[in-house]
Amino acid sequence: MMLKNSFVQGVLLIAVALVLALVSNGFASRTRRVVLVGYYPDALVVPPRQPDTPPPPVGVAAPAPVTTTVAQSPAPGQPPMAVETSTIARPAGATTTGGATPAPGVVVPRGASPPTTTSPAGAAAAPQVPVPAPQADPIARFTPHPDKAYVEISGDDAALLYSKGVLFLDARRTSVFEEGHIAGARSYSVWEADVDDKVNQLYEERSDPSEQNLPIVIYCSGGACEDSHMLAQKLWNIQFNNVYVYKDGFPDWQKRNGATRTGGQP
Repeated sequence: MMLKNSFVQGVLLIAVALVLALVSNGFASRTRRVVLVGYYPDALVVPPRQPDTPPPPVGVAAPAPVTTTVAQSPAPGQPPMAVETSTIARPAGATTTGGATPAPGVVVPRGASPPTTTSPAGAAAAPQVPVPAPQADPIARFTPHPDKAYVEISGDDAALLYSKGVLFLDARRTSVFEEGHIAGARSYSVWEADVDDKVNQLYEERSDPSEQNLPIVIYCSGGACEDSHMLAQKLWNIQFNNVYVYKDGFPDWQKRNGATRTGGQP
């Protein structure tokens, strides 16, 4: 019986202690108050739903914010006039199409054209100077031909090569050469005994393979004359691979009023 009374008294004491603790916790400050498990004061408070704002379509800029700027009074004695202006944020990388761009800090009223800027008086745009295209070497087409002793050319090609300082050889007899020859040409008569010595001397002058590939023009009396072809064969036999035969020869050169000279010197 005594045990039962003691148990009841203990339960009552615990209940009283809990009630006192709850009351004390309710009067305590927020920093010292103990939050009870399962206590959610705003659990049933639902915030009002905000209306959904659809995003702007792709490619269409969002509406510009409108600001109000106080402009200068139009006339003395009148109050300032409020002008509605708009400031539009330009997307990154966007460019203007037509019209002028206002200077930084200038506010442009809605619907008005931005002010244009002008260059200083007397200033002019720099002229565009066309860059000429590089010209090809006119004698670049006269390339070596090691598979054949010579290539026949016309008077026009002979005049072009002559203007570029190409070596000319006269295959006619020395006596005919002295009567008249192309100015600067060397006498290499194919019928005279010293022709091989002259050919070997020319090889010594141009012993480098790159020099042997330089153009050489040989001529004689034209028509049925074969002296120039025979001399070209001799040069080809010792590795001269860029020889040309002026097929119409010295008579055609005279008709063209080309430079000539008399005597035994080139």
